[in-house]
Amino acid sequence: MNSPPSGLLLFDTCAYIRNIRFGSYAWLTDDDALFLRTVLTVVVAAELYAGARSSEDKKDLDTVCRRHQMLGMLSCPPSDTWVLAGVLLQRYARLHGDIRYADHFRDALIALEACRHDATVLTENARDFLRWGRLLRSAGKTLKVFELRRLAAR
Repeated sequence: MNSPPSGLLLFDTCAYIRNIRFGSYAWLTDDDALFLRTVLTVVVAAELYAGARSSEDKKDLDTVCRRHQMLGMLSCPPSDTWVLAGVLLQRYARLHGDIRYADHFRDALIALEACRHDATVLTENARDFLRWGRLLRSAGKTLKVFELRRLAAR
């Protein structure tokens, strides 16, 4: 079994959803050492709140967000990150053809937030984030991606 990479981590929304719905990654919120080095972007938090299925889910999210905020690890993309996300989406469409921006905008923001914090994105969607990483190189940024399934047996 692999362990998470060193340094700061930023989990994609899928990790939290899989944990909330199936308990697949309980260590994500239960492992204090891991939690202390995890950045939560408000982009992921907003997706989680939008998909909350119950008031209990919402209360759990409130707790997770509050803990991250108390640690200074709740991150909000600044205006230049939003603008760069739009530029990257335009490049993405030029290279890969027409896209539904709403389907990709949040991933672009999550990738940019990871770069901004020099954090590794942990995701079940590594292929798409690796594609974002290639686009980010054209903007002089490096995106580190880790396939979350490698930790499933943890």
